[in-house]
Amino acid sequence: MTAAAPSGPVRRRTLHAQFVRRLLWPLVTAFVLAASVTALVGYHAEKSEQDTQRAQTLAIFARSLIKPLWDCDGATAQGIADTLAQLPIVRGVRLQDVCADTAVETGSVAAPDAADPDLLQTPVVHRDEQGRAFTVGHLAIQFHPFSVASTASQGLLQQLAIFGAMLAVVLAGAALVFRSIIGRPLARFREAILAHRPVHEDAPAPARFADELTDVTHAYDELVRELRRLARHDPLTDLGNRVVLEEHLASAIERAVTHGGHGYVLLLDLDGFKPINDTHGHAVGDFVLQTVARRLRAATRGTDMVARLGGDEFVIVAEGPQPGLSDLMVRVARAVEEPIASGAGLLRVGTSIGAARFPDDGRTSLALLMHADEAMYAAKQGKRRAPKA
Repeated sequence: MTAAAPSGPVRRRTLHAQFVRRLLWPLVTAFVLAASVTALVGYHAEKSEQDTQRAQTLAIFARSLIKPLWDCDGATAQGIADTLAQLPIVRGVRLQDVCADTAVETGSVAAPDAADPDLLQTPVVHRDEQGRAFTVGHLAIQFHPFSVASTASQGLLQQLAIFGAMLAVVLAGAALVFRSIIGRPLARFREAILAHRPVHEDAPAPARFADELTDVTHAYDELVRELRRLARHDPLTDLGNRVVLEEHLASAIERAVTHGGHGYVLLLDLDGFKPINDTHGHAVGDFVLQTVARRLRAATRGTDMVARLGGDEFVIVAEGPQPGLSDLMVRVARAVEEPIASGAGLLRVGTSIGAARFPDDGRTSLALLMHADEAMYAAKQGKRRAPKA
């Protein structure tokens, strides 16, 4: 069974949006982890500092209570306890006065035997000149609880501001890098695909580094160039096909008309090729056609154009001054009629040639090819070994 096609239109989501979306979550996760670690480290550091501050507060106020409690000065001791209870870190105070045999409690304080980490207690001890110790009271301080949440909340806004700035910088930089490395090359690649052309019309300059996108575009360029070549060339002989022939001939006619020159169109049909192809097979026949194509190229000038129309028909466009049409036709015929050494032995083919002169015999590709075809047919009918126009 095949999967059902989606009923609605496919939602378009750009690669850049997908990139940012996938990048955002790792960044947020990294921030959460960093904030958690920072809060945990800050908690331990703050807790150590708070523990020290609590111990110092307990010791300082315990010392300040020694004299009033020793002197049985309850009013002064009460004032010190009230001052202690007003500190921001203190939740409650309980002071036992041995002299008055009373206990003063301000705020909320846990029981003396409670296992509360925020409750610190100490006896208030007076030492006389002889070094004797006398317990004159007992001080208990209930501090406000300390938590990770309170520590994290203190720097949360600052961390969020820093993270927001970093996130904006990272996303902006990532967008620029993405557009430069991926976005623009992909846009050029898409335009090239839609226009049926290579991404680089000319061979790109060699780069120091290559990436996956470069490999893909180079492979695509090579494919497009090969398809272009195959669309304009005969795959067996690598000669130009009818498309190339008509383009070249149209340009040659235009130049001849403009500059008052002339040229020739030679249409060749191989004699004796069909028996070779039927007797020895298509592989030998293809070898004969390839050999004839190479010989035609060698027998003509570099400015002349040789094309294959199909089957065993070839066309030569000779533009500009020539030694003479007859000499050209004889040279071409001799090149074709040379024996061909193959796996099936020495093979021979002949050729019937028809010629047309442009622009005298026609000013279009169709007219010239028809004229040359008629001349070639007449030559074949006459069965001459030395064809003439």
